[in-house]
Amino acid sequence: MQNFVTRWALSSLLLPFLLAMGATPALAQDDGGNAKKQKLNQLKKEYATFQKAGKQENYQTAYSSLAEAVRLAEELEQSGALSKLRGFQQNLPTKWGNEAIENKNYEMALTHFNKGAEWSPDDAYVHYGKGLALVNLDSTQSGLNTLQKAVEVGNRTGNTRVVGLAEQRIRDEFLAKASKALNARNPTMAQADSALSALDQMGQYVDPSAQSLFYRARAQYEKGAYQQATTSAQEGLDMHQGSRSDAAKYYFIIAESQLNTGNKNTACQTFQNATFGDYKARAEHYLKNECED
Repeated sequence: MQNFVTRWALSSLLLPFLLAMGATPALAQDDGGNAKKQKLNQLKKEYATFQKAGKQENYQTAYSSLAEAVRLAEELEQSGALSKLRGFQQNLPTKWGNEAIENKNYEMALTHFNKGAEWSPDDAYVHYGKGLALVNLDSTQSGLNTLQKAVEVGNRTGNTRVVGLAEQRIRDEFLAKASKALNARNPTMAQADSALSALDQMGQYVDPSAQSLFYRARAQYEKGAYQQATTSAQEGLDMHQGSRSDAAKYYFIIAESQLNTGNKNTACQTFQNATFGDYKARAEHYLKNECED
């Protein structure tokens, strides 16, 4: 199936090129000089090799022949052929890289996105794809740095979509660590500190999110830092854009923190906003046992 997809993808990119130029790039025929004729023939040969190697998924050969074809087209000042060949340089590494990611072939994905970064350094997506490949190859630090590069390039070029994707992937890396540390029913101080450490590291790369502020509030609560937990949970709630059921978790931490600092009446009011979704039973338990006179 992969061979079929790859061949179809290459053919879909090559078709406009072939229609415009026949089987080979449209090159101006010049009667002057045997050397130029040899270069014209070499360009045709490199193009044919590139096309064949791409269909056979022999990517190293395809990239090498494509680069040589571009060099020859530049030297021969063949602007039409050069424009289409550069289009292949811009599009194929991303297309092939995405296919490799989908097939979890991260080594191959890294090869493609490295080539994309070489040929299109101002394309934020190739840095994003390279970062994904590195993270999945357990080269986490390099992957995070490359995702940060995608954010930088995306901000510079106005590619907000890739900026959002890269920032979220960075957050996911640290949120997973914080979630794991706090997964116990009654997290220890060491586990809470581990979660806070992960969130602090995240802050070196990206701004906090509503979810990261929830984990921070939870860790602070487990450490007995109730005022800090209230502040973090309120900040997360202010950023939150989801459902009332999802918002309940912020209210619940605020209410528990208020209760632990002696603000019982305020806590009971706050628990009312936590009686939704997964926190419904727990909030109602407090309302029944702490808030009813």
